[in-house]
Amino acid sequence: MIRRLTLYITLFFSCLIGQAYADELRFGFTGPLTGQNAFLGNEAVRGIRLGFERINNRGELHYRVSLFPLDDQYEPSKTVPQVERLIENVGVKALIGSIGTPTNLATLDTLAKHGIPLITPLSGAKSLRAERAAPFIFNVRASYTDEVYFLINMLTKIYNIRPDEIAIFAQKDSYGDAGLSSAMQALSQAGLKDPTSVLQIRHPRNNTEVDHVVADILGVFPIPKAIIMVSTYETTSNIIERLAQFDIHPLYATLSLSGLEAISLRTKNTSCNIIISKTVPPLTQSDSPLVKQFLEDMAKSGDTLPPTTIQFESYINALVVEQALLPLKGMPTSQAIETSLKQLTEDNKYNQSESILQFFNQNKQRLWIQLIGNGFSKDMGAEHSMTPSHSNRDLTD
Repeated sequence: MIRRLTLYITLFFSCLIGQAYADELRFGFTGPLTGQNAFLGNEAVRGIRLGFERINNRGELHYRVSLFPLDDQYEPSKTVPQVERLIENVGVKALIGSIGTPTNLATLDTLAKHGIPLITPLSGAKSLRAERAAPFIFNVRASYTDEVYFLINMLTKIYNIRPDEIAIFAQKDSYGDAGLSSAMQALSQAGLKDPTSVLQIRHPRNNTEVDHVVADILGVFPIPKAIIMVSTYETTSNIIERLAQFDIHPLYATLSLSGLEAISLRTKNTSCNIIISKTVPPLTQSDSPLVKQFLEDMAKSGDTLPPTTIQFESYINALVVEQALLPLKGMPTSQAIETSLKQLTEDNKYNQSESILQFFNQNKQRLWIQLIGNGFSKDMGAEHSMTPSHSNRDLTD
């Protein structure tokens, strides 16, 4: 009798678990959830989960979407086993918003083997955007090339800094390679005559010791008037703080992945000025329907922490996924999600609306600039649009 009752209970809970899994579409995420870059990973997860909460509350899908984030500490050697765990043990159908160029690149063979789409990775590297390299990758953010050209155009046109007065700091990996290459191309287009005149400094990823970087900058004369920073917020902030100790305050220009709010907090007691490119509208842009919706959803969810740009971008990424799921019948497979994303990209490649579908328009990439420094923050003008031919024209057009 007891044995039979135990069997019934086991079968009952097995059915419950099976039903829960059947009614749940699982997405995976990898990024730094601990360590020096944890701000990026945790803000991305915060944004995706807020977006998924909106999707589930709307009830337009006959299943729930859920996120399973795993920590890779921004190290490619840790990313691959985490992705394998997500696919084989958790049963995710796609990855969404995973962070980093070197980390995402390391997973491509695994994703290809299992037929898992990589949706909206938080990277702007060309290596993650080429159709021939990975047809299962779907990007909606501007590229690092777009960001770097935009920043250098501002430095040279708005701040009147000559190309040979600009230095480049880049971490030593594929993210740094992408930023450095784009920066040198942009400087050349801006009129740089001698590439060897540009101070280039490389630095290991996840290494916060910056003595050699500071020494390299102090060792040149004259000191660069501006420095392009291709790194994450911890290392970037350390360099800014250390140079400030020597009363050195060049204009810094950083990419969107650096983490605007984290850098702003870390450097608020310095006299430095930093311009940061952003791939989403300013959170202060009250006339943006998407910003308004995002802030309202935060309030409804009980999230009382300050909103961040990484969180907002990741929230948008979650809503992009919803658009791919809405046309699908039954429980979507990885292949069905991939096919739907391809169709949406094709159908909306000229979309100029204010809806979430605008982000599928790869012919109109959007960028904004924010200036921070000495405790203040200022949005630098309106939205600027990039097109694939941007490299052949002045970005102030």
